[in-house]
Amino acid sequence: MFEGQRRYNEFYLLHETLIKRWPAIPIPSIPPKKNFGNKDIIFIQQRRYYLERFFRCISKFDFIVNSVEFKAFSRPNGMKID
Repeated sequence: MFEGQRRYNEFYLLHETLIKRWPAIPIPSIPPKKNFGNKDIIFIQQRRYYLERFFRCISKFDFIVNSVEFKAFSRPNGMKID
């Protein structure tokens, strides 16, 4: 189980990196960025639901979970993927 705090930008970066590395794999989308109203409790709950769905879907692929990109994301101090 993964627990930690991440900024939305880190999820976005992981998502984009996975899509580029494995274009044939059906990587689920993540919710779009929202500049205004992003503190609203309903928005936060919806975003969390879709980010958890994203994790459940990619966790089905061992090669993604064991990838350098995902391991960097799951570090306690966050990630830096280039």
